[in-house]
Amino acid sequence: MKKILSTTLLCSVLMLWAGCGSGGKDDSNKSEQTEEQAFATDGDLEYTELQKAPMPCSKDDLSAAWKRIGVIELQRKKTLDYSQHSPTLFFPTDLDEDGNPEVLLRSEPPYAAIFSFVEDSLRLVTFVDQAEMGLAITPDGIILRNGIGNAGSTFSEFIRLENSQTASSGVMRETFVIKNGTMLSGDTQYMLLSDSAMVKVNKEAYMAVAPQQEGTYLEDIDGWEDFRKP
Repeated sequence: MKKILSTTLLCSVLMLWAGCGSGGKDDSNKSEQTEEQAFATDGDLEYTELQKAPMPCSKDDLSAAWKRIGVIELQRKKTLDYSQHSPTLFFPTDLDEDGNPEVLLRSEPPYAAIFSFVEDSLRLVTFVDQAEMGLAITPDGIILRNGIGNAGSTFSEFIRLENSQTASSGVMRETFVIKNGTMLSGDTQYMLLSDSAMVKVNKEAYMAVAPQQEGTYLEDIDGWEDFRKP
């Protein structure tokens, strides 16, 4: 079965999982945000089907750009090393329909990255920079990043492209606390990209620009091609 994620769904999933692992949950202590979140049934979901675009550059150029991501130091002495994990699958597509293709690249999990091609050069849009992260694409071409943050938190980020560059981006971070053996939502922060930095905004401002559609995980999108073939 294909898997989907949204900018809010992961927080509910992790909260439920953690609550079960902590010895049960108290329905009377559900947070306001959790009450607002609902799990959609398969009939309500629209899976992402990407259209193929011509390859905008050579595989050698893509491989070199991938390796330049380099090494990401993680907690507990774990690392992600893109220079030692070459891409195995690729998917050229035009996410923002501007005539300049993006290229989705994957290796063995969790390695994945998305590049744009503008003015005859590759530009890194985003990549997986931690082991517990999901990358997804909505039906209208918005990139979603969801993962586990520090100190018992989760994050949900969106990236909307325009002219193959980031036109808008935002992130929702939710922290959790354990009370009476139950994991509860502690605090939620909303941030939107302003110039080159994320700034805090209220929930209403964030929801006004955040995507409303769910995204399909990269590995569940059909049509990937073998990067290793000539």
